[in-house]
Amino acid sequence: MASGGPEDVVESTVVNKAEAAGWLCRKVQWIGRRAAMDRLFVKGGRTVWIEFKAPGEEPEVLQAREHRRFRAHGAEVYVIDNVAAGLKVLGL
Repeated sequence: MASGGPEDVVESTVVNKAEAAGWLCRKVQWIGRRAAMDRLFVKGGRTVWIEFKAPGEEPEVLQAREHRRFRAHGAEVYVIDNVAAGLKVLGL
């Protein structure tokens, strides 16, 4: 999150508030693959994957495919482009 762009602001704000509320948060990166979701959030047995985007931005083709794959296996995957939506997904 070094660039400080709009996506980074959304991500860092949601992560900070989630951690303060007791969520375990991890940055995600696949080894040998592309298109990993940005963050994994875990709390109370619930696991949530979030792809953060700048306001109005959509996932890239490979990212959307990865989201579909995870959702097909029952995973909670969200694409978030604003702080309010991210906090709502996490019940904050």
